[in-house]
Amino acid sequence: MRLNIKHLLAIEELVKTGNFRVASQNLCISQPALSKQIKYFEELYDIEIFIRGAKGIELSDAGKAIIPEIISLNRHAEKVEKYIVNTSKNISNLHIGFGKSSYDFLPGLIRDFKTSYPSLCISLIDLPSYEQEEQLLTGVIDIGFMREPKTNVLNSIKVSSDEFVLVVSKHIHKSDSIEYYLQHYDLLMLSLFEKSEMNNQILKIISGLDYRINSISKDIQTIVALVTSNVGVAILPEKSIYKDCRDIAVIPLGEETRWDIHMVWDPNRMSKSVNLFVEYVKGNFNI
Repeated sequence: MRLNIKHLLAIEELVKTGNFRVASQNLCISQPALSKQIKYFEELYDIEIFIRGAKGIELSDAGKAIIPEIISLNRHAEKVEKYIVNTSKNISNLHIGFGKSSYDFLPGLIRDFKTSYPSLCISLIDLPSYEQEEQLLTGVIDIGFMREPKTNVLNSIKVSSDEFVLVVSKHIHKSDSIEYYLQHYDLLMLSLFEKSEMNNQILKIISGLDYRINSISKDIQTIVALVTSNVGVAILPEKSIYKDCRDIAVIPLGEETRWDIHMVWDPNRMSKSVNLFVEYVKGNFNI
């Protein structure tokens, strides 16, 4: 294998900073050494990743195509290294992905589970369902709490459910009609349209209605903050905003907007810690 993780980390750092001097400082190497690593990689694979110009550097088209895979591999390499280190110390790792619809039950589950297995290290990663599915398949995370997976490679069990509600500022709350708010205010939505199942469901809910979409954030909490500032209204999972209801009015949209939340894992990537957690959750939900 010709891949060198040191080179991949250098490429990622240079993408983040856009500056050889800053990137080399962050990597604790000299600027010439960083330039040499990038040049070596480009010559090795006969590919131009960065375009150098008077205004600095930017990714080439080829660089834009491969950088997501490089970043994904770097994260996986970091996970493998942590796993090796912890294994040498007889400590297990468990990486759990979750969405905001899991806020009402997941913290308690993990707290009680840790009481029984205090030496097991657990990390939580807030991810939309499509990213959880991708990372479960590549082994970046071990367990996900998400919508039912689209692939039959993964195992899943239903553990909860959520539904969409219309969220408006209490200062503008005059009606429980979704048509009224869509006519008078922008609909604030998450910005990842092409992959977000949540956005797809919202578009089905408002199909046939007049609306103006303002896609401004990847984060639900930012959208809630903008709603409370009267910037617009939003359709969000009810459980994702259950702690933020002081300044907003929540308008139900009906049972047809409900969906199930599943615990999901890859049976081909089982470990002792994954098996312990899966069995614990099954027992907790009487499954």
